[in-house]
Amino acid sequence: FNPPYVPTPNEEVGSDGIEASWAGGENGRVVLDRALPQIAQLLAHPHGVAYIVAVDDNYPEQISEMMKENYGIDVVPWLRRRARNEFLTILKMTPTRAFCS
Repeated sequence: FNPPYVPTPNEEVGSDGIEASWAGGENGRVVLDRALPQIAQLLAHPHGVAYIVAVDDNYPEQISEMMKENYGIDVVPWLRRRARNEFLTILKMTPTRAFCS
């Protein structure tokens, strides 16, 4: 899942302009935060895996903590690359064994 992740004013999220393709709102997380409960529900099945694109401004460590605490989902950095002036991280999400049992 590659949500709009660039930190922008919240008013740009979901706009009709081109900025909607990158506008992630506060901390670049507005769209992602809306999707996380749905992602967790999809991952409630054994062997479910999701990959999410994030940048450092999205606070991936907070995403990891929230998914673990709220949904029993493990989140680990799977791949990290520099793309011009930002670092992209692919977060791998999987249900914990205890959560699936």
